[in-house]
Amino acid sequence: MQASHKNHRRIWLLQMIRCYHFLHTFQVLLTCSLVLCCIAPAQAMETFRIGTGGKTGVYYPIGTLIALGLTQQAQEQGAPLYGLIGVAQNSAGSIENIKGVVAGDLEAGLVQADLASFAFNGKKPFNNDHSFSSIRAIASLYPEKFQIVVRKDAGISTFFDLEGKRISVDEQGSGTLSVMRIVLAAHGMSENDLLPLYLKPVFTQDRIKNGQLDGFVMMAGAPMEAVTQLSKTGVSLVPVEPTIAKKIASQYPYLSLGKIDEGIYEGISETPSLEVNALLVVNDTMPEERAYALAELLFKKTTAELLKNGHPQGASITLESALNGVSIPLHAGAKRYYKELGLLD
Repeated sequence: MQASHKNHRRIWLLQMIRCYHFLHTFQVLLTCSLVLCCIAPAQAMETFRIGTGGKTGVYYPIGTLIALGLTQQAQEQGAPLYGLIGVAQNSAGSIENIKGVVAGDLEAGLVQADLASFAFNGKKPFNNDHSFSSIRAIASLYPEKFQIVVRKDAGISTFFDLEGKRISVDEQGSGTLSVMRIVLAAHGMSENDLLPLYLKPVFTQDRIKNGQLDGFVMMAGAPMEAVTQLSKTGVSLVPVEPTIAKKIASQYPYLSLGKIDEGIYEGISETPSLEVNALLVVNDTMPEERAYALAELLFKKTTAELLKNGHPQGASITLESALNGVSIPLHAGAKRYYKELGLLD
């Protein structure tokens, strides 16, 4: 009977993957994951919650793909991940994900490397609260770009032109808002110089299209859906000038000079900006074998294919870059995995 259940699950998994490759939508991925939960065999199933971000950013689709890869791999009896069901959870972003991982409300989360460092060391915005020092890294995933997206007709070509404009700076608890405050300060400005809204990009789309909003900011991988959906409306990217970016990078080590390459978004030329690595983090209370298996999962061929085919940023998640910009200690399980591969001494 147990073998029959196992075969049944494998058949459904194959159907999910075929369905995903045919439709290329993350809504289908989520639906398929829910279907899998409904057909689980008699043994107790355990949810593995991954904190992500808004649905039109990059954390959510990448987190969804990792969750599906985890569920797909958690079929072998006796394996460290056996019986897990991966679930990508929406959140406000990095800060909320850190808090969720530390509190035990999330098993893992996608987090900006700079904010992971601030949390681990109890620095602003974590204000000397060292209870967040239990977060540990599994891997560096990909570089996130600071993207300032504005309507072409809003009269904004430099950062200083944002003054007095209606700009969404993302939700409280987001990594984007934290970086935006740093960038504003580097320009001698604050949120009071804008007409700020605190919305996820998914809630800015209609406002930008009908002219109620001049733009939004987002720290995310590129391309992100929130920008591509506005191509017909007509948007551009505002640069963070290299001199300012260099000044910021000297004060905040995990923020570095970056750029959004020409061609990432149709009709938008190369734009200088800031970047930071996105990390997958967990709590140090996670068993070592599970953390080892989670690191291994990210770079398995099947997961790599899901990521590569599922989102343009997914191809950036490789073993070669797995330790780039890691700003907090690795979990002991992940550290052992990289040592066995010769990536660490």
